[in-house]
Amino acid sequence: MSKKTVLLIVGSFRKNSFNQTVADYIAEELKKEANVEFLNYRDVPLLEQDTEFPAPQAVKNIRSQAEKADALWVVSPEYNGSYPAILKNVLDWLSRPLVAFDRETPTVIAGKPATVSSIAGSTEGKFVRQNLSTLLAYIRMNPMEGIGTGLVVPAEAWQTGVLTLTDEHKEALKKQVKEFLEFIK
Repeated sequence: MSKKTVLLIVGSFRKNSFNQTVADYIAEELKKEANVEFLNYRDVPLLEQDTEFPAPQAVKNIRSQAEKADALWVVSPEYNGSYPAILKNVLDWLSRPLVAFDRETPTVIAGKPATVSSIAGSTEGKFVRQNLSTLLAYIRMNPMEGIGTGLVVPAEAWQTGVLTLTDEHKEALKKQVKEFLEFIK
């Protein structure tokens, strides 16, 4: 049986992003049993119906990458109790029809297994994880049960701007990786 491909979508472009650090760790753990790719969506324009069709090349690129993946994993910071606009925008593009007014053909992410993780302040990204889990189901993906894994940013990371994952963080993420790999079999 061939390895599954998991596409990681990170909800932050920030240099030294804490959530990118988490996603990098997840990728290393996943690579033991799956193929892993990161979605590069920095050039994706804002979704607006006036320019939706034909889709811009950057959108065609992310759709192709998502279509080829067997599952998606979203790792996101929490912005005001929800997800960042850049992340919502890319999920909006991925959830739209490929052909104008075609509501019958499934989108490139319809039915794909998905999960979420976040590292944030004391909330452990609880609200972004809840909102993402709801959104992923709404856009017809197949989110894993629950709201994913949340981690607290250690105080020293806020001070230095560099995140070093604790053993507790790593164990929680390893557990989620194991559960997700079982989920996507």
